[in-house]
Amino acid sequence: MPTPWVVTGHAGNENAAKLTRAQKEQLKETLSGPPSQSGVQADFWDVPALRDVVKILFDVEYQSDSTYQLLLKFCGMSFKLPDPFDKRRDEAAITARMARIRQEVAELLTRGWEVYTVDEVRVEHEAETRRMWLPRGGRTRLHVDRTRSARSFFGALSLTTKKMKIYPIEGNQNAEQIILAMARLVRETENEKIAVVLDNAGFHHAKAVTDLYEPGQALERIKPIYLPPCAPDHNPTEHVWNTAKDHIANIQQDTPEQTWTAFTSYITSRTFDYDFEHLPITPPERNLV
Repeated sequence: MPTPWVVTGHAGNENAAKLTRAQKEQLKETLSGPPSQSGVQADFWDVPALRDVVKILFDVEYQSDSTYQLLLKFCGMSFKLPDPFDKRRDEAAITARMARIRQEVAELLTRGWEVYTVDEVRVEHEAETRRMWLPRGGRTRLHVDRTRSARSFFGALSLTTKKMKIYPIEGNQNAEQIILAMARLVRETENEKIAVVLDNAGFHHAKAVTDLYEPGQALERIKPIYLPPCAPDHNPTEHVWNTAKDHIANIQQDTPEQTWTAFTSYITSRTFDYDFEHLPITPPERNLV
């Protein structure tokens, strides 16, 4: 388990040369909050989390972990266990942000825009092989081998047609794969005006992605609208994922490919009347993907 760094208020020397002084001050402000606020999926700041946020904010990468450790020290972090913290969401902020999103989306739909809610999901297939050993005069031994395969998908739920477009992701979920999926979404959407409502995953904010929303770039037709942090239950696409996962959960498929096909076929063969006003009731303990 990685060891966390916590804010102490004592800044160190400025040694990491690739970032400007202004960028380091921006980074210091970012590290004063939890990683989730910056779209980094981590419970606390450590070297991997810092590497992600530096790449997201400044498109900079260092070769050495020691350089990131120096950055942590410069930003006033100390190498020790953190105090316990409250994981409860800021419900007031979420409510206020969702009210603005609902109003903005309603106005865009009235003006003829195509609005999608988008998200990524990882689907697993687990195969179990049992071997029975029957030694003479001995007790039966049962050996179980489990192999697990996984595949990620990009989904875009149209708030107009209630249909979901679903694209396979090759390898890991990252900025490159999101660019490919977004570009395909643009090609397959006739409407020239597209809005996508998406969460704060780090690769959604990567400079390589956000630069493409600018005029003259590949994704210029897309207007991004970001959901509040820590609020997956407000994304209609999350509920589509969970509905599909529930459907295939108790149907054992022989191969990973059969699992992926069952998952995608369930989604593409249906409409989902989910929007920001009409979402399934999700139990509080449900672990949304």
